[in-house]
Amino acid sequence: MEAFALSTYDLGGGLLRPLSPSNIETLGVALAAMPPWSVIGWPAERLVGSLARELPSVRRFELVVEGKLAGTVGIQDPFLLGPYLQLLAILPGFQGRYLGSAILEWMEGQARMQEARQLWLCVTTYNARARAVYERFGFEHAALLDKLATEVSDEILMRKRLRYEAPHF
Repeated sequence: MEAFALSTYDLGGGLLRPLSPSNIETLGVALAAMPPWSVIGWPAERLVGSLARELPSVRRFELVVEGKLAGTVGIQDPFLLGPYLQLLAILPGFQGRYLGSAILEWMEGQARMQEARQLWLCVTTYNARARAVYERFGFEHAALLDKLATEVSDEILMRKRLRYEAPHF
C-alpha cells in the first residue's frame, strides 16, 4: 500500500478518511475561530480556499470520532526526505483525547513504511501547547522562520529524525 494513500485509517479513538468536499466549509469556519488562525486573523474564506485547493503532493483527511467531524490533517509528501505535516487541527470538543498523538503515530508509521528519513512540521511560536506535544513526540527545533505565515508571528520548523545515514566520503 502507498504511504498516505487516500483511504480510511483506524486510529483507535477515531477514523481518518479523505477530506469530503461537503466538510470543507464547516472546517474552514471552525478553524477560523480557533488559535492559531483566530489569533492571526485568518478569515474562514481563506481557510476554506486552502482546504479546497488541490495540490498533487498534499493529501487532506478529515478526522471522525463517534460519527462526528473532529478535525483535519494535511500531509505533504514528498518533502525533504520525509513527509511534512502541513496541517493538524483537532476541533475544541475533541481536544484532550490524544487524537493529535494518534495522528502523529499514524504519520510516523506511514513514513517508516516508505523508509523516510525524517518527519517535518511548522508550529507558530506562541502555540506552546502544540509545540509541547510535538516535542514529547520527538520533534526538535530545526529553524526559526521569521514572519513566514503572517507579520504577527514566527514559525518554528521542527524535524523528527527517523533514521540517520552517515555520509560516505
